[in-house]
Parts: sequence; structure tokens; C-alpha cells
Amino acid sequence: MSTRFLAALAAAALLGACADDQPATAPSTPSLAVGTGHNAADHFTIDQPADFQLTSPCNGELIDFTGRETGQITLVDTRENLDNGNSVHFEHLGRVVATGIGETTGATYQINDLFHEGFESPSPPAPQVTITFQETLRVTSTAQGTGFTVREQFHLVVQPSSPDAKVTREVESVRCGS
Repeated sequence: MSTRFLAALAAAALLGACADDQPATAPSTPSLAVGTGHNAADHFTIDQPADFQLTSPCNGELIDFTGRETGQITLVDTRENLDNGNSVHFEHLGRVVATGIGETTGATYQINDLFHEGFESPSPPAPQVTITFQETLRVTSTAQGTGFTVREQFHLVVQPSSPDAKVTREVESVRCGS
């Protein structure tokens, strides 16, 4: 897993969600929360199947996982901007629980992935933005020493005074054998 890849994926999902009339995932019907002043909030719950592959950072084995993703997404902005697929605040809290089988060893794996990502901007067309991503991914296995834990933290800031994005925090740790 690469933090930059995940951050780019998060940014692409955010930009894609802004371009479409539909949320980036297939969540439940939105419910309008009463906002302060001119802002409103849309809140979506997620409960959907998850099928994916993950390569173990410890032994290189490809693992096929099947399980469920649950979580929630909240978007805040004016009702007009929300209806047009934009928001000044985006927050996604999610969890993936799944089981998998290693393609090489045949070992069984269980994954518990908790993540939180966010997006802040003073207005949808603003030239500044802040994106954060935190994740703790724990994989256990029936095969001794093949489990692992990955922790990631990423914080990106784009200022209006510079066209360049500045990564202000990027941490990734991998612990094998858990």
C-alpha cells in the first residue's frame, strides 16, 4: 500500500464526486440535517459487499478478500451546492471486515480495516484545500507469522498562494508477523 496512492485515490474520489450528481459510493438515501445559517448537511450510511485483492507487504502473497464495508459519509455546504455535487466539508468514516485466502500458501486471513478521510475547503471553487487520511489495517492469519498491521496518516494542504500541494504529514508503518 502506498500512502500517496491512497491520497491520490481519495482526491480522485472527491473530485469525481464533485463532478457527478451521485455520491462516490452507493450509500443510502441522504437525510437532510438542519444546519446553522445557510449550510446544510447530507449524511449517507454505507453497508455494501467488499471484494478486493491485497498483496501482503511481508511475504508478497496476493490475498483475495470478501466481506463488507460499513461506514458513513457526511457532506456540508449550502443546499444548492450539495444538490450540484459540491461541498466545503467531506468526511468519510469506514470499516472493512473481510476474510481471505492467500493465492500462494492457501492460508486464511481476516482483515479489519478502519479509516477516516476528510476534505475541507472554504468554498467549492476555492484555490485552497485540506485533505486528511488515517488508517489502521490489521490482518491476521492462520499461518504463523504471516499477519501484518499497517498504519497510515496523511495530511495535504494546498494554499492559494502556491500552485503546489504541500504534504504536511505522511506516516506509514508496517509491522509483520502479527
